[in-house]
Amino acid sequence: MKTILSAGLILLFTCSGLRVKAVQPVQEPAGNGLKALIDSARKEKSDSLRLEINSVFFDKLTAGLRESPASDKMFDSLGIGIITSPDAKITLVNWNLQQNNGTNIYFLIIRNNITNRVIPMKPMPALQEISEDSIFRDGNWPGGLYYRIICRKELTGSFYTLLGWDGFSRTTSRKTIDALSFDQDGFPVFGASIFRTKDGLKNRVVSEYASQASFTQSYDRQKITLSNVRKSQRKINDDIIVLDRLVPMNESLTGQRWAYVPAGNIYDGYIIFDRFWTFVEDIAPRNPAPTGKEKKPRKPVSYDLFPPQ
Repeated sequence: MKTILSAGLILLFTCSGLRVKAVQPVQEPAGNGLKALIDSARKEKSDSLRLEINSVFFDKLTAGLRESPASDKMFDSLGIGIITSPDAKITLVNWNLQQNNGTNIYFLIIRNNITNRVIPMKPMPALQEISEDSIFRDGNWPGGLYYRIICRKELTGSFYTLLGWDGFSRTTSRKTIDALSFDQDGFPVFGASIFRTKDGLKNRVVSEYASQASFTQSYDRQKITLSNVRKSQRKINDDIIVLDRLVPMNESLTGQRWAYVPAGNIYDGYIIFDRFWTFVEDIAPRNPAPTGKEKKPRKPVSYDLFPPQ
């Protein structure tokens, strides 16, 4: 028997004749190739080269999401944000690249898990201002890293509520509460007038604060009592959005957002009320007792609903 190796083929001679067997090259798992790209982009010291490498990663990841569900383990090692809505209908895949000047560029891919449609969004540098009145569409979006998707059917219209973070600069960071919906063609729309704030209805809520501060923006179950509504509407036992109260370090710095920090043990919130996310001041958030160690609940404190109904 004689074996001949040539151009990746093994030719095997047998008594029954000539048999040709192609030797397939060893395929690197897709996830490994993606991880090598994003790791290389993050280590690159040149802004332009970093973005070039990330562009290849973005395209390959988009293609990978079209072939595999976002929950596939091949994406677990990439070190990027992958969050799925509570109803399992959409997944947001997002990450950032920090530039040498300390600012960030954000990347987002949205996957419709029902239709398997994958929508790559435009790369978005951190905006100088995230307007609370703007609507983003046609591939545009506010930028940032989304870390929570809230699905509440009680809202006016069909919206997902997004909690996000934006490391705007070396001196200030921002957290947002935004609304995500889809137009008649299935393309994403960011922003909706479902937030009832001190200043009226807004399309999103933006909190800007000192980058070195630790600012709470969470979604937790709380018990509160409203004081200026009908008796049947006063008791609230629901998941709400909890926010630190932000204040300037001293009065002379009022309006300078780099100087705003949490007041400490003073929290505000947004509750679902009358089909809107509605602002409530001075709440007393507390985590529920662990299962099996239920404690007698404290008497709920009465809070004013803002603005008055």
